[in-house]
Amino acid sequence: MIDRLRWILPDWLRTDLDELHSTLRTVSSTNDSHLGEIILRADRIFVTGQGRTGLVMRMFAMRLMQLVKTAFVLGDVTTPAVGPGDLLIAGSGSGETEGVVSVARRAREMGVRVAAITSKPDSSLAKLADHTTVISGATSQLPMVSVVEQALLIFTDCIAAWLASQSGQTNETMRARHANLE
Repeated sequence: MIDRLRWILPDWLRTDLDELHSTLRTVSSTNDSHLGEIILRADRIFVTGQGRTGLVMRMFAMRLMQLVKTAFVLGDVTTPAVGPGDLLIAGSGSGETEGVVSVARRAREMGVRVAAITSKPDSSLAKLADHTTVISGATSQLPMVSVVEQALLIFTDCIAAWLASQSGQTNETMRARHANLE
């Protein structure tokens, strides 16, 4: 079994990396500004997503906190109320995830700016958003939409790197804000 894995795994890894490279080359914005610039202008950032996309959004919130941004994950018991000046970043591959779309709609009603990250530029979520970043992973040999979720992680890490460069943060200053009681 292990011998067989040595031959199968490299093929899937190569497929994954090729698909990921193609997907990341498609990242686009529906607006003139990019997500990093919008984050810089926000008072506080709230993130949301469901499933695997939600896990990536949680990781992004952690990076934002390490960059000295006030960031929260919707649904956590310590998340405060939102208000004008805040930014909701909503991730949904389909752009139709009911809970995510509902939260984005409610946020708009409360005067919160909404940024969507989705693979569907014509989705309900994209139509609600003030800003939409599109990560298209149209076809994949991998299970479900793994390539979009992987691209989302790399994209949000790139946004974090850009934010760090804009604010003078380094790995050392960010590491100083990393959890030290786990």
